[in-house]
Amino acid sequence: MKKNSLFLFFKITTFILVVYLFFKFINQENFILSFKKINIKEIFIIYLFFLILPLLMTIRWFIIVSNFSKIKFIEFFKNIVTGFSFSLIFSSTLAIEAAKFIKIKRELGNKKSIILIFLDKFLALFFKIIFVIFGILIYLNLKNYDNFNLIIALIILLILLTFAFFNLNKLIIFFSKKFSLGKNLKTVNAISLVLKKNILKLFLINFCIQVLNIFIYFLIFLFLSKNSFLIQLLIFVPLVELLSQLQFIIFGMKELSTVFLFGYINISKELALVGALIYTFVDYLIVITLYLFLNAKKIFNFK
Repeated sequence: MKKNSLFLFFKITTFILVVYLFFKFINQENFILSFKKINIKEIFIIYLFFLILPLLMTIRWFIIVSNFSKIKFIEFFKNIVTGFSFSLIFSSTLAIEAAKFIKIKRELGNKKSIILIFLDKFLALFFKIIFVIFGILIYLNLKNYDNFNLIIALIILLILLTFAFFNLNKLIIFFSKKFSLGKNLKTVNAISLVLKKNILKLFLINFCIQVLNIFIYFLIFLFLSKNSFLIQLLIFVPLVELLSQLQFIIFGMKELSTVFLFGYINISKELALVGALIYTFVDYLIVITLYLFLNAKKIFNFK
């Protein structure tokens, strides 16, 4: 009870802080003018690309969990959409993981369910780090950056992380033996085998998710400012996504990180906030649309 009260207090405090920061540092007149720069046609274009994201996320999850579960793809898709709806209500992506857990725990048990959900989350976050380094290298190359040592260090780091990603099955076995996880050896071996068979698919699907998300941000700011920030967004969108993992304790973390980080690529605070809010608004539209479509029979009593 004390933990829940503390958590609620922290969320309310951060909400008040966000409201204070809005009135303190955001020019309300410029903020409203920025909103007027986008129209319904442009929102619809963003919406169409956004529709693909939940599908790709379901494919990534299905690649991992289908080796252990007999649940059909469409059921996982419905489950991901439900998770998205709760994540928007509670301002936390942890709601998606909770929805996954509820879906598979009866069939797979608590321990295996948690391990698979952690693996899915870990792969996504790990790939984001790889992508950030990749984006930095492209940006430095286009800017003709001449710090040779830094570029070499980043290339080596990128190679090492990519190598680690493609050899996660071996690393899992190694660490399970290192930390004496003998009781879960059967599960560890099964997961290692899944990764060995599907690591290229998982790499490519994470790549597609990341590129699509960057492209959505690119469209938003292209429509708002008529300027292209594509190369810079290669770096900053994955960083925003990494920081937004703290959304479950800090209200508006995604919007705050967008405003703060996008300032480094000469996007005004007002424009960055409008872009973040448009992203969230379209996110809501997608969830509502998919939820109504997938549950039409139940909601409207179709036969």
